[in-house]
Amino acid sequence: MLRTSLILGGLLALGVTTGCYATGRAGVSATYSTPELVYVSPGVQVVADYDYPVFYSQGFYWRYNSGIWMRSRLYNRGFVRVHTVPVVIRQIRYPHRYVHVRARGHVRARPAARDRYRPNRRRY
Repeated sequence: MLRTSLILGGLLALGVTTGCYATGRAGVSATYSTPELVYVSPGVQVVADYDYPVFYSQGFYWRYNSGIWMRSRLYNRGFVRVHTVPVVIRQIRYPHRYVHVRARGHVRARPAARDRYRPNRRRY
């Protein structure tokens, strides 16, 4: 009994890790990992540094594409068009601005124009 509990506990601990490993019926194995998410608003996060605006809310990934909302259980594929979008997702203003969002702690390669040093130039 104790041995069975230890084995089940070990398997549970393995399944909780960020990257998981699964084997299908045909013996084909696949791995997946969860993306880094950045806070947008209460109940909404966005996939960090991604080519498309993909948000995570209510157990789904929501992708905005040319005025159309799509959802999927995976952040990088399987999106289908939906007509009923949660309020927290519909309220996102300018979703296209969330492309390549950086998480806190990432350093910008080039400072913004307002942050650059500009010496006083005197005219004579």
